Amino acid sequence: MSKNKNKPKVVYKEDDGRTLYPVLGKDGKPVSEQKKNSVKVSRKEKRAMICAAYKAALPAFLCIVAGFGVVFALLYLMLI
Repeated sequence: MSKNKNKPKVVYKEDDGRTLYPVLGKDGKPVSEQKKNSVKVSRKEKRAMICAAYKAALPAFLCIVAGFGVVFALLYLMLI
């Protein structure tokens, strides 16, 4: 551990701050330059959207839980 404490910090003097691979958005502009288009949503609408998302994901979640239940039941019956 003492090896890391004595190690000097490396500073590159050739770095000019350019970015080789910029992070571009969907329209080709840098993300920092894009306008933020936000939609004003009330608390009631936000709750309705979250509830709808949970209702849409619930059948898939229940199928996965049922599948695990069947597998555990079969394993339990095989090991008795």
